[in-house]
Amino acid sequence: MVTKPSRGRVGRSVLDAYLLREGLTAWLAVTIVLLAIMLATRFTRFLAEAAAGHLPREFLLNIVMLSSLQYLTILIPVSLLLAIMLALGRLYRDAEIAAMTGCGVGPWTLYRPFLVLTISLAALTAALSFEVGPWAGRQADRLFKDAQRLIQFTPFEAGRFKEVAGGRAVFYAAQVDSNSGALDTVFARIDDDKRGPTLVMAQRGSQEFDTRTGERVLHLDQGYRYSGQPGRADFDILKFDRFATRIAPPSMPYLSGKRKIRETMQLVGSADPEDAAELQWRIAAPFTVLLLGIAAVPLSHASPRSGRYGKLVLGILAYLFYSNLLALGQAWVAKGYVASSIGLWWVHALAAVLTFWLVSHRLGWRR
Repeated sequence: MVTKPSRGRVGRSVLDAYLLREGLTAWLAVTIVLLAIMLATRFTRFLAEAAAGHLPREFLLNIVMLSSLQYLTILIPVSLLLAIMLALGRLYRDAEIAAMTGCGVGPWTLYRPFLVLTISLAALTAALSFEVGPWAGRQADRLFKDAQRLIQFTPFEAGRFKEVAGGRAVFYAAQVDSNSGALDTVFARIDDDKRGPTLVMAQRGSQEFDTRTGERVLHLDQGYRYSGQPGRADFDILKFDRFATRIAPPSMPYLSGKRKIRETMQLVGSADPEDAAELQWRIAAPFTVLLLGIAAVPLSHASPRSGRYGKLVLGILAYLFYSNLLALGQAWVAKGYVASSIGLWWVHALAAVLTFWLVSHRLGWRR
């Protein structure tokens, strides 16, 4: 005997899917907007580095994409809060919530789909906070340092002066063939400890990579070399038909002391209060998503005639209060004012009490 699902069960499934779709769509829109704003500020910094010749242009997109994974840990809590409030605010404004209530839909029905979305995003935030975010930070930091190393090892870029070795050398080439390595109208200024400042000018040149030693071999044709101290007459002038030199790759082992990008297991059990503060901050991320996602539903309650964005200010203030308390608590743990065993749990406890009060008020539990 085949039993058919009841109309009430089908109706609840359709309503849950509808509310979940509204919340998910709003969350994606808010997250994309906030992420674009944060990446724009970050991208401006990298553009300045690239314009100054400190970062190759081809590295920009990779670094920005890795940075976006770090920003998601910060953005998901506030984007979820705003998304739920925007979605429910529209439903309240269009009297859809009133129609649902008139059809017998209880207040708990509003929580069920948004609770699913909240738990899912909390799990995603935990993965980003503990593993993906620090890994992306390490990759971006390593990529940035490798880019700086590549800039020093590739001193020629067509039509611009480039400093290497901390300004001890300046190179210029009017044209650079990326395929053959041919150079045209080459200029170089090198600070030589023995000869003093040395200027090299050549009409043509070429460069090749020595796979055995890892060095870049530079050949210059038809040029002059001037060596000596400025203001003195004993300059050494050398005319050459062909001049060869080798540029060794700078040794730059990857080292980073940034706690924000360390592996989580390196922070666990550490006696350093600053390590404990960073670990507590990572643990706080998924709890922040849970509490803000639950609190967003009662915070969104509004009359049908009120504006759609009327309660957003209250939600933003709640987020700022919560996030500032977390930042204050992290600073206290880092300075040793609060024991690492207490950490940021007192902030979550306060937020949980306020969230429970909001939910119980909306569901009528207090009566």
